[in-house]
Amino acid sequence: METVLFIIAKTISIILDIAYFGILARMLMPLFMDVEESKLYAIAVAVTEPFVAPVRFVMYKLNIGQSSPVDWSFFVASLVIYLLQILLPAI
Repeated sequence: METVLFIIAKTISIILDIAYFGILARMLMPLFMDVEESKLYAIAVAVTEPFVAPVRFVMYKLNIGQSSPVDWSFFVASLVIYLLQILLPAI
């Protein structure tokens, strides 16, 4: 049973790593390239949107960051992913 839990925790950790680096790539790509027709950017959006969309929804409902020109949901989502990675071994 302990082995199964370890495999599940490792799998979740890898998924969170992919999402974290995807969010980082998604934040930096518009600074260095034209993202309108980029397939790499479309992949980054597809990978990260399931993590960013709920955060964006909660921030919209709580009226957080609405007047800011920066989309803070990326930063908050990456912080949530980082905290989940820290708490994962404790679960």
